[in-house]
Amino acid sequence: MGEKIQWTTEQQKCLLETCIEEVTKFGRNGLSLKKDSWIRLGKVLNERFGIDASQKKLKNAYDNLKAKFTMDYEKKLIIVILLYAYVRFCMKKSVKRKRDNDSRMSGHQYTMELLQGNANQCMELLRMSRESFLRLCTHFRLHYSLKDSKHISVEEKMAMFLMMIGHNQRYVVIKRRFQHSKQTIHKFFYEVLDKMMLFANDMIIPTSFNPNPNIPGHNKRLRRVFKGAVGALDGTLIHAILPANKQDVYRGRGKGECYQNVLAICDFNMIFTFVVAGWEGTAHDARILSEALTDPHAPFPIPPPDKYYLCDAAYANTRGFMAPYRNIRYWLGDFRRRRALSNKEKFNHAHAKLRNVIERAYGVLKARFPILKRMAPFPFVTQRNITIACFALHNFIRKEGFSDELFAQYEQPDMPLGNNRVRNGGYEDEVEGDGSAADREYMVNLRDEIAEQLMQNRE
Repeated sequence: MGEKIQWTTEQQKCLLETCIEEVTKFGRNGLSLKKDSWIRLGKVLNERFGIDASQKKLKNAYDNLKAKFTMDYEKKLIIVILLYAYVRFCMKKSVKRKRDNDSRMSGHQYTMELLQGNANQCMELLRMSRESFLRLCTHFRLHYSLKDSKHISVEEKMAMFLMMIGHNQRYVVIKRRFQHSKQTIHKFFYEVLDKMMLFANDMIIPTSFNPNPNIPGHNKRLRRVFKGAVGALDGTLIHAILPANKQDVYRGRGKGECYQNVLAICDFNMIFTFVVAGWEGTAHDARILSEALTDPHAPFPIPPPDKYYLCDAAYANTRGFMAPYRNIRYWLGDFRRRRALSNKEKFNHAHAKLRNVIERAYGVLKARFPILKRMAPFPFVTQRNITIACFALHNFIRKEGFSDELFAQYEQPDMPLGNNRVRNGGYEDEVEGDGSAADREYMVNLRDEIAEQLMQNRE
């Protein structure tokens, strides 16, 4: 065997250049050179460097160089990714973000102004009293792990969230007011909204089914007659924004707007005890109730056998749900010009007065949070979660017991109430209920007994 050739850099360069030239002119034999190309390569190396190498040695040198300077696909891909990341890093580092929030009052200063300035501005801008707002922030710190970030406090996060749902403001408005980027506002809006879902689980809870007429609320005398009534049940339509291919089932009457249908129960203190949101605006109230009764993920608070919710004629009159007499005057406006005469009219009038509590509760809710009347273009899941958050905040304010002008306004007996919903059809046909014939007969008899008692009392 001949001695091993020690290739210099110049010799390697000559070998590679000659191989490339041969492949370009005469092509290859598979992955190697053709026989004549090896002969010509040997002559070039012999003439220039005096190297007398066999074809086998030349081929080994060629293969070693090819393996040294050729990389596989995975290595190439990694290098390309690393180069791309490096270029992006350099571009971000060299281009400074242009800040266009140049107000002298920062978001923190504005929040402090709300908390330390005129008390009315807190109610007007955050839709709750200063005491309720501070209690709310403390509650979220202690129970839901909402924490201060590096530059933004819990109070500022909550203020941004409440101003968005309390005034239906867009990100760009909150950006200018609190002097943060839209990305920052988006991030903390959803952080607070996620915590609101946990908050709602603790705020919207079933009643104790205590019909004690001494609890706060109007019509205590009537509540002694309807002694089994533990609250009122009804639906309401919340404005929704959806893509064109989903609008038909959510579209309501009137102007053709889209709505989500929300079913809720409230006690006689205007506190919501059950809420299910996200149904199509065209869904019938009775269908939503029927589905809610069997939903294992949101257990419906079914009252004890001798208790019931007051509901309108959209629902069946069966055990647990007392509806008015059908085809008899019912709405309070129907009795303003002519008083109730028959026992059924007496019952319907008294029933409407008591059930009116949920109309008042919806009135407070929508007056406090205008976003429920004109929803912002969030994804539909976010719209549903915002609705539930509004119900939870409503309950929190009521339960805290601080003076609140909206609750005080809607507690007035002469407070005019607009229709809180766009009805999806009339009530001419009898509604099929989920209860048995015995349950329906029980509630019919109980309703007749109350009607007779009201007639005797001359209520």
